[in-house]
Amino acid sequence: MRKNVHFSSTNISYSPVPWSPSSTASTSSLPPSPDPLLSLLPDESTPKDEPRLSVQEVHGKPVSLSIPIIYSPWPAPSLLRISPRQQHLAIPTSPITQIHLLLSFMPFTPPNVHYDLAHPLHTINPQLTPSFLDPATFPPLPALSVLCRHINWPILVSPSRPGGFVSVLDVFTSVYASLRLAVRRAEYDALPSGDARHSVDNAYFARCRAVADENERQIETLKGVKRVDFLMGRTQFLGLSGPLEAAHTWELNVS
Repeated sequence: MRKNVHFSSTNISYSPVPWSPSSTASTSSLPPSPDPLLSLLPDESTPKDEPRLSVQEVHGKPVSLSIPIIYSPWPAPSLLRISPRQQHLAIPTSPITQIHLLLSFMPFTPPNVHYDLAHPLHTINPQLTPSFLDPATFPPLPALSVLCRHINWPILVSPSRPGGFVSVLDVFTSVYASLRLAVRRAEYDALPSGDARHSVDNAYFARCRAVADENERQIETLKGVKRVDFLMGRTQFLGLSGPLEAAHTWELNVS
């Protein structure tokens, strides 16, 4: 049976469940979503020397290729055999921004990190390694902007340590936090069709039903629709691709 959508005069977020005066008063003190960070990783990470590629000669001139191999799923330039007929192909002398292998989108292989964006971030705990503290990009960047074609909100990623670089874990943390923001009535009404609103409602109810504890499920239900529900069930993390218009802008791929 199709559930009716109701709004409260004091509720700033959209919720497809009825609101009563008593429930409205209680939502102002609702606890936030679970803290996504856990302490399986060491507090301090000691940077290690990155493997560097040897100096190559192109057209008789030495060219230093200093891009670490670990950040790219593609073969390193020094490992590519260039025949005399291919020597006209220029090897870049300036570093190209690359995404960490744990975040890389590879359309024909499974993602390196398996994560359902509809679930709490701590569900990736079994996959955590010290590599999650590596820079998310090479060269390291102080901020990233992540876009997804299925939602209208850019996801801004900042480093967890002031003045530091964005790490792999920072990307997952920021994506989780951004997608857990409440959706306002005007944003819900801006959906292009009734079918789209119905799909968002279904994603919301499915996400709430997935909460095992009954009390936590009721609290999550009262929090209303969140941005993650606008993915309409496409919540499997596939990785980041790009960069797009700038080195700090990447696309979030989901399925």
